[in-house]
Amino acid sequence: MEANVSSQRRPVPEDGADRAGGHLGSGTRIAGAGTRAIVTDAETAAILLGRAGFPVDPRAVRVEAREDCWAAWLPGDRMAWFPMNPAGALRLATERRVLDLLAARCSFRAPRVVHADEAAGWQLRELVPGTFDPWALYCRVQADRVLARRIGRALGGLLAEQHTRVGPGDVAGWLPDRPSWPEPSERLWATLPRVVSDPGLLRAIERVIRRYEDAVAGTAPGDRVLGLHNIALVPGTDKVAGVFDYGDAAWADRHQDFRYLVFAHDSEEMLDGALEAYEPATGRHLDRDRVHLCNAACAIGFLAYRCGTPPEARSCGRTLAEDLDWVGRALRSVGEA
Repeated sequence: MEANVSSQRRPVPEDGADRAGGHLGSGTRIAGAGTRAIVTDAETAAILLGRAGFPVDPRAVRVEAREDCWAAWLPGDRMAWFPMNPAGALRLATERRVLDLLAARCSFRAPRVVHADEAAGWQLRELVPGTFDPWALYCRVQADRVLARRIGRALGGLLAEQHTRVGPGDVAGWLPDRPSWPEPSERLWATLPRVVSDPGLLRAIERVIRRYEDAVAGTAPGDRVLGLHNIALVPGTDKVAGVFDYGDAAWADRHQDFRYLVFAHDSEEMLDGALEAYEPATGRHLDRDRVHLCNAACAIGFLAYRCGTPPEARSCGRTLAEDLDWVGRALRSVGEA
């Protein structure tokens, strides 16, 4: 499954990030399809949770917007998800089916759905327990290649389980066959010329987008943004406790799951470690060039997404200069100087 999460925590990776803004609202309105509840504040979330038998003090609840959903952070490593609209309801329902499959088939930890309101479409989930500090971990793996390879091996083993224990028959008819990110080329070209003015860079980007879209094909289930930003570590150790963020799961090219294991330095210790574990366990050889192509397409997607954001402001964690640096490195990695 190529997911890349709705996430249990707000992901802030170096190369990749969630794209939703967060804000608090006030009041409640029952709207959307059927009895879908649009929750916009902590008080409303607490009321709905209490009615379902999960009482919580609204003062301990924090609500923020995520792609077509409201995420309510709760005490005790729990999070509730409420759909804003029919698209959000479908997103949550699909992710629930993915999480149920992983719980039944795989040994690693992922968020667990402990309650689902079938009528309103909202869910209460138990989070993956552990520590989560992606920026600190990113700095550490850059400086410590042994750690980078160790974490890579853990992620490779996790992906091997995911890719071998869930088959196409398990997801036929309900899981998308194409990743949601990067967005389709027509959407990218609607904004890229307003972000980038260099004709040569735009031509190189166009070639890479064309190569990427020609290469996309569905092969395995995955997590769209598996990387440092959506893993939890066992407290006091560097062991991977589990993974979260399956909101955009798709039956897609298995190389997609490795695309954020490529970082901004010459060494590829994390990718090396992941492939060392993954390839023997699955009997499949992965194409590093294809992994780099997927990474480059995502870099271009985030560059396009920042349209309307001032150059010095951060979009998904990066300034314009940092986005351009990532795109430049990614283009060179696929032979587009």
